[in-house]
Amino acid sequence: MGSKQVQFWIFASFCFLSFVSFGWYQLVSNSKITSNHIDLSSTAYEQVIEKLEALTFNLGSMVPKDDLTCNCKMDNKLNLLSFEDPEKCGPERNYLQDELKTFKQIDTNGYFSGSRDYSETAHFLPRKCVLFIMRKFWKDRALSPAEKREADIEFNRTASPEAAREVKDESAYKQDPGLFAKCDKGQNATPERYGHKACVSEDYVNLVYNSLIDVSECLEIPPKFITPKLSNESGLHVNAYGIVNDGGIGQFTVQALLDVAQNFDRFKRKIKASSNSACQRLLAIPGALPNSGKDILSTDAERCHVIATPPNPLRSLIYYGVFYHSLKLNASTAFARSSDDKNPEFESVNQLIQQAGISGFDQEKIKQMLFVMSYNSGPGRPVVFFKEWLKYRIQTLNKFPINKNDFNMNYWPERAQMTAKPGEARLSLMKKNGVPLSLAEYLFAYKNSLYIPAVKAQANMLDKGLGVETCTENKFLEL
Repeated sequence: MGSKQVQFWIFASFCFLSFVSFGWYQLVSNSKITSNHIDLSSTAYEQVIEKLEALTFNLGSMVPKDDLTCNCKMDNKLNLLSFEDPEKCGPERNYLQDELKTFKQIDTNGYFSGSRDYSETAHFLPRKCVLFIMRKFWKDRALSPAEKREADIEFNRTASPEAAREVKDESAYKQDPGLFAKCDKGQNATPERYGHKACVSEDYVNLVYNSLIDVSECLEIPPKFITPKLSNESGLHVNAYGIVNDGGIGQFTVQALLDVAQNFDRFKRKIKASSNSACQRLLAIPGALPNSGKDILSTDAERCHVIATPPNPLRSLIYYGVFYHSLKLNASTAFARSSDDKNPEFESVNQLIQQAGISGFDQEKIKQMLFVMSYNSGPGRPVVFFKEWLKYRIQTLNKFPINKNDFNMNYWPERAQMTAKPGEARLSLMKKNGVPLSLAEYLFAYKNSLYIPAVKAQANMLDKGLGVETCTENKFLEL
């Protein structure tokens, strides 16, 4: 096994914790609490979407301007977007204002910190997508146990008896985690964990949006493909900081940064040689591109390297672009592998697809699903899991032919299933009554993976909030 493969195997465990720290917190942060558990009951996937939508209900009103007009209706409630006013955010949430001013000083042409004609990039990705994601992500501030208890008391003042929350002793409530970071001591420092989201001002949104658009164009990354994934993990916040010290917009861990360092020099040469105006703009910001891969700081103690502003979010997004292409290449190679000299019984993905009778299905869409899962488990394991599922389903073809519904990733388990151990214990609670598992069900039941449904849930939330395909690709993760 090559060094890069070893890195991905190690990286896998960190990626799941990254999802736990951000994606999962988003899914349950506004859940109804009953007794001592989170309510993720019967129509589980629909409830997940509702919980994601609930995060956007109280975002305030909007003065329509440029591409920000939005007449989106969610759960019969009108949801309008607006930039936040730094004067109203208060000192606890204005901690990035000085950094944004410093970025303006090094961005002498205003490429990233200024405004652009956003009508020219709306087809690529509308700016309102970035605003929407940044506003709805996590909480404006982490709540203490006392505040959570008081919130339950306040809720019960107007709630119906059947909807009332149990008011527990303060010791039964947990402090919200600080899922953002400060890097006041510079790019080489250790982040200081912080419980307040930075004020989502127009300057902040412009910096993130302009950076995302230029990196996507320069490095040829489809922004509507990566947006649901970034929405799930960092909410496009420059200082997002996961439980296991995964930091920045790209949510980088040690192993992910080592992979970026291994491939960085080749991409930097391409950027420097490019005549593309977006690439030239990246080169104009000091520090956005380190001198070489050897200068990429990867340890947890140096995580401000991909958080501190400036030069982030540019640096973090450039690293993300390098990681995207490296991962995609390795995932494609794993999918296309046709032989194994050490295993005479080896069967390729294509052979199993033929045996399963699904050669007419959109192979690129299937590859996309496995590629997305690669962010969580590395490039090789999703293909292995997919082959295992194909072999499992081939045994049931006479009675249950594989159809496109078997690739439906709009799936979320019930709470009891979540708490069961992967394998037969979990399967017994899924009540399939002899009907074979879909791909998403199999990945959850036997591989403890919900990553594709989690990213798909973000895409569905964006489609419902801002319009189908506004922020996502056509039939994202669908056959």
